[in-house]
Amino acid sequence: LKLFGRPARVTVCECERVTGATIGQALHLMNSPNLQRKLAHEAGRIKRLTVKHNDDSEIVRRLYLGTFSRPPSREEMSNALQYLGSRRFQRRKAVEDLAWSLMNSLEFIFNH
Repeated sequence: LKLFGRPARVTVCECERVTGATIGQALHLMNSPNLQRKLAHEAGRIKRLTVKHNDDSEIVRRLYLGTFSRPPSREEMSNALQYLGSRRFQRRKAVEDLAWSLMNSLEFIFNH
């Protein structure tokens, strides 16, 4: 958590937290085996979404709400559905990839 700005334990003030995004944070999100494991986990959110919802647009909507706290724009929905449709035989992996791409977007890195 230090990489994401958690202050040292010797301080009593949360005000010393670093709030800006850094290259180290972006690289960690892009390359983290821990993040990949969480996305692919058998009891994780991606698995639950793909089992519960047959409608790709509902999965996309839920990913955007969970990642950005907003629904996808029409263009974002269209792009996501096109990507998921092109990976029909690897649906769960495609949803994992979509979630990974959202978490590595500038919007997520700088706003969340």
